Amino acid sequence: MRRSPARLGAALSLAAVMATSVIACGIASDDSPRPLAIATTSTTEAPITATSGGTSAVLYYLRDGKLVPITKSLPDRTLGTVMNALLNDAESDDLPPGTGTAIPMGSTLKDLSEGTDATELNLSSEFENVVGPKRQEAIAQLVMTATEFPDIDSLRFEVNDKALQVTSPTRGDTTTVNACDFALLLPTAEQAEGSQLPASAIERLNLRRQDLEKNCPESTRPTR
Repeated sequence: MRRSPARLGAALSLAAVMATSVIACGIASDDSPRPLAIATTSTTEAPITATSGGTSAVLYYLRDGKLVPITKSLPDRTLGTVMNALLNDAESDDLPPGTGTAIPMGSTLKDLSEGTDATELNLSSEFENVVGPKRQEAIAQLVMTATEFPDIDSLRFEVNDKALQVTSPTRGDTTTVNACDFALLLPTAEQAEGSQLPASAIERLNLRRQDLEKNCPESTRPTR
């Protein structure tokens, strides 16, 4: 049966309307083209770890009766390793000229305990071989070196498991000391500049002095 031209035109018009309705309902249209979202895979490189080992730490020595920081290369930077390095430097020959230690030869670290109020260092009997002002300087070296660690504030000492009373330059005899007790033993900026210390030591010394000037009680702050 043949359709008339009028009926054929009406059918085509209806089909076009229905197709437009389907498109409008199923697919959203944009005023302008938009880029397709492309899935990407994020990769994070593992941190590079040195295979040869070794790190550096700041240890305190004596020069003209003043405490000076010297950076040394060590196998690791744990407190035990750093303390043993300082104790074993009584015969060190790699220090800057004129720099030495008050710690007696043969002194070793028997044990250490990091408590909530103070870190305890148990030293061998050889440490008893230093007395008077030199013992104060030796304790100052240990305290200033240990408190380079940000989580260590105060220290107590033992010798062969027996509590050791120490002398603070500002507070007298005590059992617990911190960096503020020995801040006055740091050289002034002028003294440091004229000491022929390595530039790294002078820079570290200035930073430590500034920190103690900010955080210590006024009577114990180092002089500029």
